[in-house]
Amino acid sequence: MKHLLYITLLFWGSLVSGSSLQKDSLSYFVHASISGNDSIKQLSVKRLVESGNTDVYPFLAAVYDKKIYLFKDQPVTTGVRTTGEDGTDFYEVYTLYPVNAPVKDGAGVIILQPISKLKEVTFGRSERLLIGQLGPYLNLSSADAEKRKAAYGQFQALKDKEALPALYAARAKETSSDVKSIAQETIFSIELNASADDNRKKILIDSLVINWGSNTESILEAYEASEKNPELKAYAKAAIADLNGKHERLSVVQNLFSGLSLGSILIMVALGLSIIYGLAGIINMAHGEFLMIGAYTTFIIQSLLPKGDLFFWISLPVSFLVAGAFGFIIERLIIRYLYSRPLESLLATWGVSLVLIQFARTLFGDLTAVRTPAVLSGGWEITSHLVLPYNRLFIIGLCIFMIAITYYTLYKTRLGLRVRAVTQNRNMSSCLGIETGKVDAITFFLGSGLAGTAGCAMTLIGNVVPDMGQTYIVDSFLVVVTGGVGNIAGTIVSGFGIGFIFKILESFFEAVYGKVLILAIIILFLQFKPKGLFPDKGRIAED
Repeated sequence: MKHLLYITLLFWGSLVSGSSLQKDSLSYFVHASISGNDSIKQLSVKRLVESGNTDVYPFLAAVYDKKIYLFKDQPVTTGVRTTGEDGTDFYEVYTLYPVNAPVKDGAGVIILQPISKLKEVTFGRSERLLIGQLGPYLNLSSADAEKRKAAYGQFQALKDKEALPALYAARAKETSSDVKSIAQETIFSIELNASADDNRKKILIDSLVINWGSNTESILEAYEASEKNPELKAYAKAAIADLNGKHERLSVVQNLFSGLSLGSILIMVALGLSIIYGLAGIINMAHGEFLMIGAYTTFIIQSLLPKGDLFFWISLPVSFLVAGAFGFIIERLIIRYLYSRPLESLLATWGVSLVLIQFARTLFGDLTAVRTPAVLSGGWEITSHLVLPYNRLFIIGLCIFMIAITYYTLYKTRLGLRVRAVTQNRNMSSCLGIETGKVDAITFFLGSGLAGTAGCAMTLIGNVVPDMGQTYIVDSFLVVVTGGVGNIAGTIVSGFGIGFIFKILESFFEAVYGKVLILAIIILFLQFKPKGLFPDKGRIAED
């Protein structure tokens, strides 16, 4: 009986024009395609495609993407994924027809469901081929924001208004501000290309400039190249120049942020190096490998906890402990026999560095990666075209935290008092009863641990490779030497200074030439201040 009703409706639907189908009829076709047999599914989908009604596009998009389910007997699709603390993936659930919106509970909170709680509805290839003819129109209703962005981009070069009704309808339903901006840009672009009114064209050029999407400059450049009217051509050219000026100003801000981020990384790596160098006078060439150990510790914990993001937050303290333990062992087994023998200690730590790199390569291979926690993905959009990535903001925050902890340890604890005493005068400290050997070992533990924590943070912005520490060890020595050995304030000023200067030089020259120039600047600087910005007062100074 149910099938007979469906067949009757389908027959009736074929007698009327597609666009004249009413909502009640479309509802029947939606439900027929869900619960009917293969023939009814195909005929129902065909009627929905032929209807030309954009209200059914979210349903058809879900069918095409094979992401259609039943939730409480209603057809739904899934949206943004969230991973729970137990590693289970939960998805936002969206209704499809007649309303395309997230499903909310009584308190107005969007309902999240694991896929296992949704009943999948399958469609054949023939239904998907029918839907495929809708092309980019269909993706305007996709639950995936990236697909919607790409769909709008496909319309931007059009020079007629045929697609505008569908674009207006899709923009009216859009909830994402990013996608809405691209939708506006697309509509303005089509209207600009299709309009015959000169004053209207100027208004549309101004609208594009105000909206300032990701493709605005290229749209205006293409328009300027094709426009015959000299006045409009000059108007578009002025608008392009205005946007280019804004880009240059924002790129300065972006470079300053990049310099702050790079400086934070250098400070995190150099903090431990500065303390160890100041205390023992050891040029620790293996310091970069403690950073590598912290990164691989994070990778191992990720392997042990493959689901969820909890692994990263556990890795932060564990990386400190593991790298610190390696530093403690190396100091006890090798370095403590080489104090006051700078050349031998340099060669010994270089050898340790090579051994650790090869050991990591044997265990893990040449390239591994750590996934970024969901909360640190994306960025903070300060304004259009200026986005500060969350992972780099986190690194800056972590750097501030590590500086505060290091300052507290060195200047507010008895351990810090002993470290500073041994740094300033080892023999006098020993005469006063301070166990200098024990202070050395603990300082190596702390310094190596700081590098390990930096290595954990480094997994947010790059791959984990055996020689990753070598990338930063030279720059870290530059920070220590320029700032002044064993001085936290010097390390901070020098780290940020080198980071800013490098990014400024990099914007004018290539990265390699920028690094050469900054080396030349530091060499010149050390000619006038050979002991750095904040000269040390410890054993190195006495020597």
